[in-house]
Amino acid sequence: MNLIEHYLSIQGEGLHSGKLTYFVRFARCNLRCSWCDSAYTFGNGSDIPFNAVATAIKKSKARFVCLTGGEPLLHKEDCLKLIRAFPRHHFDIETGGSLDIRPYLKTNTSIIMDWKLKSSGMGHKMNLSNLERLRLNSDLIKLVTDFSKTEIAEMKTLIRRTEGHKIPLSIQPVYGTNPQKITEWAIALKNPRVQINLQLHKLIWPHKHRGV
Repeated sequence: MNLIEHYLSIQGEGLHSGKLTYFVRFARCNLRCSWCDSAYTFGNGSDIPFNAVATAIKKSKARFVCLTGGEPLLHKEDCLKLIRAFPRHHFDIETGGSLDIRPYLKTNTSIIMDWKLKSSGMGHKMNLSNLERLRLNSDLIKLVTDFSKTEIAEMKTLIRRTEGHKIPLSIQPVYGTNPQKITEWAIALKNPRVQINLQLHKLIWPHKHRGV
């Protein structure tokens, strides 16, 4: 497995924020978002035996596993092998939204789709078909935003577009952006699908640049 790191911590965002989670961070990414906080994952990582990671997951006692990166979907064989090896664990799969999610729609997975808005510079790379494939009560759309007028309009359009599917949307300010304005905007929407994500791990460990 070509990994940057793997470790035990708490989930800082998404559907299972605050829960004990084992993180498996894959190397390489096919996108280059302007606000990326994980650029250290862009290159090749270290080759770590599958059994070493599996043993670490078992010893951690965590019931949640987060497959992240980089872009974990670039490592299809390893991701699916882990998911099959731990049928009683729940896997949060953090993906950028450009690659086909269908192979990963399992009973013990959640797709956390980091849908790219214009400030990322990668909005044109999004796979629109993925929006139709997300599952109610399992998956989540994450929107990282600088809260510019352009992106406010873009977020409203996406909320309307996905209303029929009722998939929850997590609004996350680009790190350093005023969260109060974004939160008050979300409250004014009066839409129960919309939630605010402030990346709990960065509040707890503000000086950590990678992992925890």
